[in-house]
Amino acid sequence: MSTSSLSIILPWVIANGYLMIFAAIIVGGPIFISAAAFAAALGYLNVYIIFGLAFFGEMAVDIILYSIGRISRAGVVEKFGHYFGLTDLRILKLEKLLHEHTWKALFIIKYSPVIPVPGFVITGAAKLKFKKFFYILLALSLPKAILFTVIGYFFGRTYGVVAKYYNYGEYLLIAIVIIFIAVNYWFGRFSKKISDKEINTKL
Repeated sequence: MSTSSLSIILPWVIANGYLMIFAAIIVGGPIFISAAAFAAALGYLNVYIIFGLAFFGEMAVDIILYSIGRISRAGVVEKFGHYFGLTDLRILKLEKLLHEHTWKALFIIKYSPVIPVPGFVITGAAKLKFKKFFYILLALSLPKAILFTVIGYFFGRTYGVVAKYYNYGEYLLIAIVIIFIAVNYWFGRFSKKISDKEINTKL
């Protein structure tokens, strides 16, 4: 994510409706959640709707990937999995982990910056019961949606208050962009560290 990402995304979020924001969250994830919550703090959008879009957006793409795996088995992953570092042996071990330690396996898949796409396809291909998958996904998606909604809303409120009384609006926005980048980078590093540790241990 470049330094100008938020400054480009924010006007787009404000100019487009909730449906487009939902689509952007599905594709772009956290940065769009935070940008939309930021806009909500400034009064352009409803923060509760944004949180709902963030939560269901986080779940929607994972359920779609699960469904693809359920229908197509693991053929797609077996063909393209090596691009994500998933060898045939790792795919088999991940399937085993899904049945023996479902929570841990789905946590690794959900929060890894590399394997969510093939991972959720494998989850469907492994015939994990949808009800079990859905409830665990619910629990894993909620914290992420809350985190990035709160971050965006908090900084939006801070910007709105400070910019109202001081003529440092542009500088403050730049500072917020940098903080957003740092948080997003930290989140990616933290989740990668955890998932890599678990993958190296279990797989």
